[in-house]
Amino acid sequence: MRWALGVSAIVVAIIAIAVVAFVAVTSSPGTALVDLELGDCFELSIDSAPDRDERSTIQVVERVDVVECSSVHEAEVVLVGELNAGGDREYPTDASMFEEIDRRCAEATDTVGDRFGILPFAPSEESWGRRNGRFHCVAIPFGGGTTTGSLVDG
Repeated sequence: MRWALGVSAIVVAIIAIAVVAFVAVTSSPGTALVDLELGDCFELSIDSAPDRDERSTIQVVERVDVVECSSVHEAEVVLVGELNAGGDREYPTDASMFEEIDRRCAEATDTVGDRFGILPFAPSEESWGRRNGRFHCVAIPFGGGTTTGSLVDG
């Protein structure tokens, strides 16, 4: 009986450790990119993105640090759209998806002026159906650097 209680205590301890580890791994800081809205300003650290693929020009960014646009920041969402509004499209190839997003992001070039470039942020395959293929067009200063103020608030 004592042996059974000892084993039970060990099993409970292992389960508790596993739950704590799961929470620690899944609750990373920052705002999910897919949750950003028009006019949100944020810090963007692509060079330190953990899922960066050195062989590709596509980099995975999942979370960012949102800041007030009145403070110094690196990026701002200038357009948000959906590629799968009806929920019936299959997840496209990278090439066709970015072609469509680039075309839609071109609508925001008048908003940002000539000091900024626009980066397309495509939906992941996981968020494609769940978030209707939501994409973001993000303005960043040419040559990197930072800016202050909002490009879409007036």
